[in-house]
Amino acid sequence: MKNVFLFIFTILSLILVVHAQDVVPETKNKNIKILLISDLNDSYGSVGYSKEVHDVVQKVKEIKPDIILCGGDMVAGQKASLTVSRIDSMWSAFDQTVLRPIYELGVPFGFTMGNHDASPSYHLDREASYKFWSINKNKTNLAYVDDKYFPYYFSYIKNNVFFISWDASSAVIPLEVKLWMEGQLALPIAKKSRARIVLGHLPLYAIVSSKNKKGEVINDADETLDFLKENNVDMYISGHQHAYYPATKEQFTLLNAGCLGGGPREIMGHHAKASKAYAIVELPKRKGIDKIKITGFEPVSHRHIVLESLPDSVSGFNGKVFKWDNSN
Repeated sequence: MKNVFLFIFTILSLILVVHAQDVVPETKNKNIKILLISDLNDSYGSVGYSKEVHDVVQKVKEIKPDIILCGGDMVAGQKASLTVSRIDSMWSAFDQTVLRPIYELGVPFGFTMGNHDASPSYHLDREASYKFWSINKNKTNLAYVDDKYFPYYFSYIKNNVFFISWDASSAVIPLEVKLWMEGQLALPIAKKSRARIVLGHLPLYAIVSSKNKKGEVINDADETLDFLKENNVDMYISGHQHAYYPATKEQFTLLNAGCLGGGPREIMGHHAKASKAYAIVELPKRKGIDKIKITGFEPVSHRHIVLESLPDSVSGFNGKVFKWDNSN
């Protein structure tokens, strides 16, 4: 029995050493370029991806990001009639189209679970997502700080920016997730980082008409905003709305990612044609979040989405947000 305990202790020690070796270089200040993509899925059960998804994945080599973040909805689940075989096929298609090409380029891939990936109400989806990411965890190339609850919530670091992916695949963030997150953000590695970014699928505040209702945003948005601010988070990145809109509320940055898959949506009060989008977020070496640069692009044409073309503010059922700009 003593030998068994010694063996287990040795293995755990080796795991911790590997984690330390991965994490330490990432605590150094370097320029960071983040490629933000989100909502890649098409119609329910689809195993194919739009030309925009293929286009941006092919563009990665040219963009040369330090890390890619995906705001969720990587597959097209959340339909009761989908079989286990079909759900597995969707994840295989995601691997072939998105994850594997990015992995082969050596770019870290941070993600968060969307409602079409792992809604708590859809147990087959939840099980399939866990199975897929357990097998393919190595393809993320992330320097994990805490991966105990991977793939649903976990922390990682890149170029001294501390990231948390939490499970906002539904409107409710469980208490245990918030308690875990408080502990993560209290760690010395988080406190010493130059920025702290949280990635989740559902946003805090609604910005499009079809999602302007309860259940399509995180419950208790104002309280959640206070929670993020009290724990020294600098930015919350979300998907789900299918509209690109960098926003602020109470001097806190809320970056709404656009979609690359089906169904771009118009921002409320904005009459320009809805377009698919991706974004690049840049933070210079030795600079804090106040020096961050956010640029939106339309895929295929790769035309800039000019900030001045976006509405100055958006008012939804649960609150009002204001357009972010480089002076914020």
